[in-house]
Amino acid sequence: MGDSSFDVAFKVMPPDLQIKLWVLGLDANTSQVNLAYRPGNYTLGLAYHYGGNLEASLALRRYRVTLGANPGNGNVDLGLVFRGFNFGVSASPTQRSGSLTLSYGAGLLPFPDELSKTFMTGEHGFESIMGDIQAAPDNPLAWYGLHSNDVGAIGKAVALGQKIGGAGDKGKNFGFGLRLAYDPQTQLTIYGGAQWFF
Repeated sequence: MGDSSFDVAFKVMPPDLQIKLWVLGLDANTSQVNLAYRPGNYTLGLAYHYGGNLEASLALRRYRVTLGANPGNGNVDLGLVFRGFNFGVSASPTQRSGSLTLSYGAGLLPFPDELSKTFMTGEHGFESIMGDIQAAPDNPLAWYGLHSNDVGAIGKAVALGQKIGGAGDKGKNFGFGLRLAYDPQTQLTIYGGAQWFF
């Protein structure tokens, strides 16, 4: 994105649009849209994950800091990447829950409880939408407002499926991680894992 050329790339399947214009870059697909500004040796970015987080990021050499917030549920995320290490803090004031994550290398695949919870919530959202689909043509905006959480749940399930499908595609074959999480139902839980793609 630092050169002075103008480049546009569009892929129909899956929908993907990339535009680079001098120091600005735009990348949009079916799950998110990113806007990047790179005036020199650092990059500022804004991203929106459909039905999820709004993120701001700063990348400088080997460092990358990301701050995200979900307007729908009030969740806040803070992440730091340094030389392959990933540090993350996530908090949900409304649900009185939070997590602390440390990982290295390739991002770990979702832990079993996260996997089942995300896909079950997405399934319930899909069933809710399909059960009320006949009301959509009458008042689409009100219908979407009623089912916006369901759409968000489906979006998270799709994004998680894409993460699993793309695991190991970024040249990182090994990774390990540790996560401490707290919520009122399960109290304190500690997860750890390592994986190797071959």
